[in-house]
Amino acid sequence: MIMTFDDQFSKIQSQIIEKYCNLESSKSCVISDDNWVRKEGGGGRTFIIEKGKFFDKAAINFSSISGKKLPKSALDYFEKNNANSYQAMGVSVITHPKNPFIPTSHMNVRLFLLLNKNKEVINWWVGGGYDLTPYFAYEKDCIFWHKAAKTNLDAFNKGFYKKFASNCDEYFYLPHRDEKRGIGGIFFDNFNDLPIDKSLEMLESVANTYLKSYLKIIKLRQNRSFSASNKAFQEYRRGRYAEFNLLYDRGTSFGLQSGGRIESILASLPPMTSWIYKKDNKFKKYEENLLFILKKRWRG
Repeated sequence: MIMTFDDQFSKIQSQIIEKYCNLESSKSCVISDDNWVRKEGGGGRTFIIEKGKFFDKAAINFSSISGKKLPKSALDYFEKNNANSYQAMGVSVITHPKNPFIPTSHMNVRLFLLLNKNKEVINWWVGGGYDLTPYFAYEKDCIFWHKAAKTNLDAFNKGFYKKFASNCDEYFYLPHRDEKRGIGGIFFDNFNDLPIDKSLEMLESVANTYLKSYLKIIKLRQNRSFSASNKAFQEYRRGRYAEFNLLYDRGTSFGLQSGGRIESILASLPPMTSWIYKKDNKFKKYEENLLFILKKRWRG
């Protein structure tokens, strides 16, 4: 049996779901597993873990949609030429662990196809990457995160890591705050430098490296005890995450412009955030330490 593009992305989703569900006990969380169909074409699977012993929330979503109205956010770098329809598919993952000493993580991999009236592919690109957003950062974790990304990408091209890591720092940035969202990772978009089969192989390797790297950091930090103050700071800094997703994230823009399923598009937002006006000295110290880490250049 030949594996379709959809099958490849669905397999990535299933592997991540299995690993993340293993972090929870069966009675400790609320799981939503929704298979849905989109009226305009396509569908997907939205898998959400909430109120768990480990995760406050985790979203592991797969979608494969099609349509005739080409979303502007997907065509910034490509001419539509003779295209009269598109197909877009991918997996998006965002985790919000309960423990403030475990960072928030994000990963997505996607494929976009432009089709002519005969449903033949006339142009395509892939995109994706992953990044890490700590609240109480460990330099050891930051170094490991980037080293694993470089090792993986070097197998495809020695120049990819430097380029993709730089893209990540530029993309996951909040200009209104003059802050990076986290310690970075890798990010690439509108990419078709490799043949499509090799590009999909790279997407799978990116997803696997993200998962292995994040699980290792979890293992190192999951037994660290935390205070109410630590938790409150985590929720305050999660506000930055919400700001980025709603103001700048291309995936969110694409989902909204393509008439996507709102519940799935916004499922990645953290369940609890706060915007504190007056911060006490402890909060100020936490933030000073975090911003010192965020301002460092972790990419090699």
